[in-house]
Amino acid sequence: MELLIYLIGGLIAGIATGLVGLSAATIIAPLFATMLGMDPYTAIGIALASDVLASATSASTYIKNKNIDLKNGSIMAISVILFAILASYLSSFTNPLTLKTTINVFVFLLGLRFIIYPVKNRSHNVLLRQGKWLVVQTILWGAVIGMISGYFGAGGGLSMLAVLTMLLGYNLKKGIGTSVFIMTGVALVGAVTHIVIGGTILLPLITTCIAAFIGANLASRYANKINEIKLNRLIGSFLIIYGLSLVVVHFFIN
Repeated sequence: MELLIYLIGGLIAGIATGLVGLSAATIIAPLFATMLGMDPYTAIGIALASDVLASATSASTYIKNKNIDLKNGSIMAISVILFAILASYLSSFTNPLTLKTTINVFVFLLGLRFIIYPVKNRSHNVLLRQGKWLVVQTILWGAVIGMISGYFGAGGGLSMLAVLTMLLGYNLKKGIGTSVFIMTGVALVGAVTHIVIGGTILLPLITTCIAAFIGANLASRYANKINEIKLNRLIGSFLIIYGLSLVVVHFFIN
């Protein structure tokens, strides 16, 4: 049964990564921690490791379509990676119960984000403005995104997508492509940090990595063909239901 959960969790996580750049850890970490009782820090490490292959295969598709631009996003990439390492280390001191609860609630809130504030082109959004402080803003946002990615193992890809489109003026496809490319590096350093500090379990690590890779490879081929509105509603509804299920299991069943 556990092997089946590893496979399904990895596959769904990979599909979500391929479609909208959602971190595979969003699905895998809370699933393993809540449903299987795995130590949440270990679960995040496995999830981030799965995210490496899932993000890399998604990024390769966007590279082929010339939808990645690291020239303007390099400063953010460096900031995100450095603070992801810091957050991965700091989260090791968090009480496992607190960490698991936080992850479950985070998934639910992320689902609401898809419904209320969908992922779409926002290159002319007025919430963030370019100017002489652009580099400072980029570094600060990168720090916030890195802390989210390293601590929760999830959410960084979508946060980065928002900043790339709203602050740096990327179109949606280039924003997704660049964010998943950067998240490949973020997931790698986060996974290494978690595994070195907290250890890992080989069977779920290997199984979910392979499953996430397959799911992301399949989904990324169709990412540019799916209607934005329907995609956001689908992912958002799934995460809300998934998040609520995790919270119920965590507080009332376990």
